Amino acid sequence: MALQLNPALDLTYIDKAYGEDPVILHMIFDAFLSDSVPRWNALHDALDKVDLKESASIVHGLKPSFTMAGLTWIRPKVEVLEKAIKDNEEPENLMDMYLKISDELNQLIPILEQESERLKNY
Repeated sequence: MALQLNPALDLTYIDKAYGEDPVILHMIFDAFLSDSVPRWNALHDALDKVDLKESASIVHGLKPSFTMAGLTWIRPKVEVLEKAIKDNEEPENLMDMYLKISDELNQLIPILEQESERLKNY
């Protein structure tokens, strides 16, 4: 890949889905950061309030964005969380699952921010 994206992302998926288009990639990364990350953070509040209907709605809407942003290995974890929410698992278990995914996601957000900024200037 000539764009030399950070290898922490799923470069095979990104190349297959978007090719070498820096404009599209910037839009995808920027949308993930400006829309999906705040919604992911809102999921914390919904889980904290044990609002399972809202939690299920948020997590269901977020699933595709992880794949689109090249975080393909996180999506199955989000799907497990969604199923656990729908199965009315214990709130503590749901929050634990959320926090584990968040820890991983929080390590990747700076990478997406750097790549988005770099691609904006391509």
